[in-house]
Amino acid sequence: MRNMKEFPVYPSESVADWVMPWPSFEVDAERTGLMVIDYQNYSVNPHCGLTSMIKKRYPAIAEYYVPRIKQTVQNTSRILDAFRRSNRRVIFTRHGALLPDSSDMIARRRKRDMDAVVMTESPSLWCKGSFEHEIITELAPRDNELVIDKNTSSPFNGTGVDHLLRNMNLNTLVMTGMATDMCVETTARDAADRGYNVIVVDDAVATFVPEHHRAALSALARVFGQVWDTEKVLSL
Repeated sequence: MRNMKEFPVYPSESVADWVMPWPSFEVDAERTGLMVIDYQNYSVNPHCGLTSMIKKRYPAIAEYYVPRIKQTVQNTSRILDAFRRSNRRVIFTRHGALLPDSSDMIARRRKRDMDAVVMTESPSLWCKGSFEHEIITELAPRDNELVIDKNTSSPFNGTGVDHLLRNMNLNTLVMTGMATDMCVETTARDAADRGYNVIVVDDAVATFVPEHHRAALSALARVFGQVWDTEKVLSL
């Protein structure tokens, strides 16, 4: 495995330098919602789940991933505070099984979860109701904020979130969360295909390897949405 020190947290080239132009759209702050994707104990809390396992088994990845997660949580918290102060909509998603035995998940995902229990020494399959499934304390939802539970990578697949967002008169989604090249990317693509303006926040999303982060954002910026940083989002 290559040393993670070889890769900067941010790419040396801007994703704006790709050959295709960025998707163009006007942002109406009043119709813009924040989507906080899968910031759950299982994948973010340093004392359990994936993060704990990575620290023990893959120290080279942890050298990048652990400080990166800390940074993205801090930036997401800043964005979350700004949306709350301006009374704009906030939507959280939680990823995992809806039933304790994971029978609602596709077969290969059930097997992966069983393997993950062994590898992470976690007491559950991060199913709904478990500690692992909960959103981390630093970003805990408020009572008036929507929380969408999903057993697929994207909440647009089977949850009815599209209907809810349109009822709230939203046409632009600012996305933060986990993981850049997995649930964040899938959610962004699904939202764009449904006509939403999509903004993914570079320094408020994370994945395990910086190359994958960069590749996912570069692909999204070519066709599906725009990639901003936290400071630009705070200027909305």
